[in-house]
Amino acid sequence: MYTLISQISNGKEGFIALLRNRMSKKGEFPAFAKALEELTDVTHDENSSSSEITRVILSDFALTQKVIRLANSAMYAGMGGEVTTVTRALMILGLDVVSHIALSVRLIDTFSITAPDTEEANVQLQRVILAGEIARSVVGKTNIAEGEEAIVCALMHNLSRLLLVFYFPEEWKKIKRLSSGTTESDNMATLKIIGMSLDELSVEVAAFWRLPQKISKSMTSPRVSDEGSTPGSPKWLKTLACFASDAVSISSKEGSLSESFTELVTHYSDALLMPADQIMHSFQAATNTVKESCKSNPVKADHGKPIDSGKRLSAGVSEAISALTDGITFSKALNLVLETMFGSMRFNRVIGFLHDGSSFCARAGFGAMMPKILNNLEFSNIYSPNVFHLALTNNADIFIEKVASMKPETCMPIGFNKVLHDVRAFILLPLSLNGKPVGLLYADWAIGTTGIVEKSELQLLSSLRNHMITVLAERDNISKFSQRV
Repeated sequence: MYTLISQISNGKEGFIALLRNRMSKKGEFPAFAKALEELTDVTHDENSSSSEITRVILSDFALTQKVIRLANSAMYAGMGGEVTTVTRALMILGLDVVSHIALSVRLIDTFSITAPDTEEANVQLQRVILAGEIARSVVGKTNIAEGEEAIVCALMHNLSRLLLVFYFPEEWKKIKRLSSGTTESDNMATLKIIGMSLDELSVEVAAFWRLPQKISKSMTSPRVSDEGSTPGSPKWLKTLACFASDAVSISSKEGSLSESFTELVTHYSDALLMPADQIMHSFQAATNTVKESCKSNPVKADHGKPIDSGKRLSAGVSEAISALTDGITFSKALNLVLETMFGSMRFNRVIGFLHDGSSFCARAGFGAMMPKILNNLEFSNIYSPNVFHLALTNNADIFIEKVASMKPETCMPIGFNKVLHDVRAFILLPLSLNGKPVGLLYADWAIGTTGIVEKSELQLLSSLRNHMITVLAERDNISKFSQRV
């Protein structure tokens, strides 16, 4: 006789409260929920700019690298050349695609970090990862625009199982003993043990994480019919998520060459409107990808300037200059230039100041403490004997290697030392038009890091800045730029 956890207190509400409490104690899931909320809000807010989602992604180094890597994958080959920045990825792929890439990466990373050190947890996690790769491989053979959305659907489809394995391992053991392994029997067994089915749990989780409707609907049963549906439609996304889950389940028990697996592929071939051999090839490709990824080392953030900064900067500048000629807005151009500096030189933060009436105001930035400190960074256009005004007055690029060796009043504008209290070194690149200063690019490295700006790197940064000003000034009135950022 099993005890229903949900009957301990307040039925389903009590169980969900217990689940959320256990998730909070782990520490990572609240962070994931917050990141998910930020991505969802930015994606669906018509007033949000691309710089906001770029900031969300750039706040996580590993996430940034994986988003850029996926943007350069075969799935998006031919859409716009090599991508080295999140800003460029947004220009080429669009807001929805990049946000779904970020969501899928964050989901897997969060599960990997929070997974208990048990064989069952590892098995279930690998199954979810494989399901995501199967979806990625399948959509790679289609022309649908919702490719990354389909991958997120496949990842989220077995979320309820993962949560039970992670946070209710003893109950999950009981569920497995009662179930025959099919979706229907899993649902029945879960209902008997915790008082709610896997589908009901998925609905509850989707609600408190505020998942988009397309994704939340793909997380539940019943299984799809044989009737095909338009690729990319909500029904097709759910069909693909179900196939990925079923394929992983059957192959883990019987192998991909079994009769049951062949029947499964044939069934979903009609439902997905894809030839069976393409689906089989997609499954095999996904399996190989997961095996290879298990051998690779995790992406880690280095502190300070990278060893290959020159190579990174050269590639980033070439990409940025190419993008600047495509007729992008000043807002996107400034984001692209700042991110190119930020990623290639691995600065602690980068900031774009623009002239606005009687002062220079921080209007865009990435890195430490962004964007909350932007409103606190403003200085008068009336000359004061500090490095910022020196750079603007003489239209000179300046690198300060040791901030600590300078008097505060001669180093930065009044108040900046308190806001930018962690700066070891910084560089200033003035923005000038017809001999008049219209803005300033700022980038710094934090205390405890090493690195200087080499002459060749300064030339590349200057070239990037000059190209941005020249191209944009030819197309529009620079006096309007500050109102656009």
